[in-house]
Amino acid sequence: MGAAVRAWTRFWFKPSQPGDLGIARLLFFSGLLVMYGWIDLGGWGAVSPAFWMPLPLFRALHLVPAGPVLLEGIRQVWLVSIAASAIGFHTRTSMVVAFLLGTYLLGLPHNFGHTFHFDATLVIAMGILACSRAGDAWSLDAAMAERQDDEASGEYTWPIRAIWVAMALVFFAAGLAKLRHGGLAWIDSDNLAIVLNRAAYHVSDADPIGGLGLAIARHAWLSRGVAAVTVLVELGFAAALFSRSARLFFVPAAFGMLIGIRVLMGPTFGGFLILNVFWVPWSAVLDAVATRVRLKTRATTAATTSDISSTL
Repeated sequence: MGAAVRAWTRFWFKPSQPGDLGIARLLFFSGLLVMYGWIDLGGWGAVSPAFWMPLPLFRALHLVPAGPVLLEGIRQVWLVSIAASAIGFHTRTSMVVAFLLGTYLLGLPHNFGHTFHFDATLVIAMGILACSRAGDAWSLDAAMAERQDDEASGEYTWPIRAIWVAMALVFFAAGLAKLRHGGLAWIDSDNLAIVLNRAAYHVSDADPIGGLGLAIARHAWLSRGVAAVTVLVELGFAAALFSRSARLFFVPAAFGMLIGIRVLMGPTFGGFLILNVFWVPWSAVLDAVATRVRLKTRATTAATTSDISSTL
């Protein structure tokens, strides 16, 4: 038990520098700003109350749809809080506001009888960051305080790990649901071929890109192979939590799978893709780039010096 407790503690609170969390925060909220900066949410305020079927959270908090004008005003405030969270200005307050307003705005469409799969995890991620010290690096707050990188701390590790776990649970639940409700027939049947054909009839929030999905559906072995890989990636994604080697395979594979869903079937997972910024070891990447630049600069300087010497 002692070893298990130490491993559990190390997973969540292994000391790390604030840079990785700070860069991920900047990229995550920047991605949200790009994704939702042009989307009009005011229309949800004009939907007939006859279709209102509140989720437990909305029912418990007595939340109801605001009017279109008020919804647009809330959206504007939300976008400002997202921008402030990205640049790290009053970071903690900005992230709390982004989380609270985001919970309402992104949750509102889910109360009309249809559950969306691409934005719930974004709300969870915003909630995790709102409780974290994500503004200790790569932020205006840190720059104005003239604060150097703080010492390594588990405070910069657990938020990233929590978002990892949230993503792993989403993928695992998707794979488990396929096998629970469809069994191996979800793979070893024409199920996916039927889904790919149906996608061509405008059944999602977007249409497939090109006709590759229909081409795959025409070959049973190919559609079943794609189905098998899908379930493998979804169920195996949890291994990325504990193994660096698994991380190098499953994280890009899941990213590619979501791109494939967009191309073959239409559903968009842009928000979910943004969460992949938390899997990148940004400090190591920047150190590698800086080392490469220094070596190239030295090589260029040495070559220039050699040319000058030979000329003289």
